Amino acid sequence: MATHGFEVERLGSVPSTQDLLAARARAGEDVTGICLRATEQTKGRGRRGTAWTSPPGGSYQSVGLGRAAWPWLTLALGAGVAGSLGETCGVVVKVKWPNDLFLAGRKLGGMITEVVAGQVIAGVGVNVRNAAPEGGATLDRDDVDAVSDAVLVGLERGLALALAGGEAVREAFAAVDVLRGLRVTVVAAQDREVTGVAAGVDARGALLLEVDGGEVLSLTAGHVTAFGPEA
Repeated sequence: MATHGFEVERLGSVPSTQDLLAARARAGEDVTGICLRATEQTKGRGRRGTAWTSPPGGSYQSVGLGRAAWPWLTLALGAGVAGSLGETCGVVVKVKWPNDLFLAGRKLGGMITEVVAGQVIAGVGVNVRNAAPEGGATLDRDDVDAVSDAVLVGLERGLALALAGGEAVREAFAAVDVLRGLRVTVVAAQDREVTGVAAGVDARGALLLEVDGGEVLSLTAGHVTAFGPEA
């Protein structure tokens, strides 16, 4: 298996690896290349402050990725992690825009990317051999550390992909895009609900949604609430 270049700090049960690393960044520490890896999180969180269930047996870690915060970074990281997990575990992992990892149509994990005190911090949680939330998927593997290391390899690949630019990210993301061609409902800016057929992403990382009448909307932010043939 490929190796990564992160400095891993192993922790036990913590409230949130993301919050711990963010606190260090706010205190003035350069957290680039540092990974906080926990066995459990009691107050894990995802995008929009949603709770992330993090019982023992899963992979939970946050890393410092430097100071470049491209708008397509999260998609690049997702593509990198999906590919690395797939290679390591012999499965097909995909990404639901903008930050959820999917396995066989069910949520396997999620990511959060934040800029804290000018530094990019990414948190990734993956269900491994923990009890997944209802409707979720697990990798069902005994070696949680191997999965966590695969995530770190994927984050490095994703960072390199992001550096290559938005067009490179758009092309790479197409291979792991779980929404493409499906009917999708998105809650966008000002809580506006939009439904259409997902047509991939653009070079900025925005979701392209073809609505009734043929118009293609470019959504730079939003929350997918439903997707499928009849979503």
